Amino acid sequence: MSRTQLKEEKHDIREESHEQEDEDVKNGMDNDEVRAIEEVINALNYYGKFGTEKILGMIKQMRNYPPDFQAVVLENNKEFIASIKERIEHNHSILKMIASNAAGVAGEKYAKAVRIHQTRRPTGEFLSKVLSTIRQICREWSSEGLPEREATFRPIIEELNSIFPNETERHKIQILVPGCGLGRLAHDLIENGYTVQGNEFSYFMLFTSFFILNACKEADQFTIYPYLFEKNNCWKPEDRLRGVTFPDKKLASTMANRPNCFSMCAGDFLEIVKNEQFDAIVTAWFIDTAHDIFQYIDAIYSALPDNGIWINVGPLTWHYEGVAGETSIELSYSEIMLRVRQKGFEVLKEAQIDSKYTVNRLSMLQNQFTCGYFYARKAAKQQ
Repeated sequence: MSRTQLKEEKHDIREESHEQEDEDVKNGMDNDEVRAIEEVINALNYYGKFGTEKILGMIKQMRNYPPDFQAVVLENNKEFIASIKERIEHNHSILKMIASNAAGVAGEKYAKAVRIHQTRRPTGEFLSKVLSTIRQICREWSSEGLPEREATFRPIIEELNSIFPNETERHKIQILVPGCGLGRLAHDLIENGYTVQGNEFSYFMLFTSFFILNACKEADQFTIYPYLFEKNNCWKPEDRLRGVTFPDKKLASTMANRPNCFSMCAGDFLEIVKNEQFDAIVTAWFIDTAHDIFQYIDAIYSALPDNGIWINVGPLTWHYEGVAGETSIELSYSEIMLRVRQKGFEVLKEAQIDSKYTVNRLSMLQNQFTCGYFYARKAAKQQ
């Protein structure tokens, strides 16, 4: 499924040593992918033990309460701990299903990863990704995430529908959605009639989106509890126990009897778009994942035909800023738009859109972004 492997050189004659070098490189890349998959499987399967660590921390903290306060809240605390434990076990069962379904994404590499897997405590980064994946399920596939989707996904869909009003012809329009997360925007574009390819680099996102799009047969089939460990900015303990159901709509029939198609491609965006052409590219909450934003703009330009469409929405929280050993070029929005126009795009619309991102609506803290939105066309070259 991954397109990150080196492309085969098409020569009639190749020296045996070069063939061996290429095979070694390929094997090395395969081994890297297997290790990456194993790390994600380990992190997903460790959630239950991580939850136990959290519960022990809560109990230790409660023992430090003043005796008179402990006496008042003792029974409530016992019930709360029991409820937390029950919900952690439930979340763990969902994450184990996601991990076990991942074979449908990674194939033989998944089988190899399972064979080498040894349970261990993941890094803090990987544990954080597990928790953010749970929040992402809420954002993309529950009714609770609807306001966030309406804020930034809906304008993209409406823009495309105004550009391509003939619904019976939309299946001919090929759209790329890079950094598609759990696939909701791509899925909704499919429902509007377009042929869509999603692209995602994160195995956390790939495995979870595969589970949702393929294993979920009914609306609100599963429940997950995103807020169990959120002590900060909490109005009352019970708020942490709140669950959300997903998916918020039935998915099994959405692809049936449609002339358009949906595909998902794993790998780095810059590799995926090489020698590919799309009628439109939609970047939602994506361009700030670039090491080098100039490369992203160049790649999008090259992957579009004359008059091809680029629609973007999102903030500029540069993901690699300050990360040791990583290239990172951070531009302001105005500098990006200067380069977009300089490259040869005609910017037809710009707007600012307020949106939250994976927020807990019952929290004291409600972070909000003001996202840059633009619709641009690749200008046709003058003859």
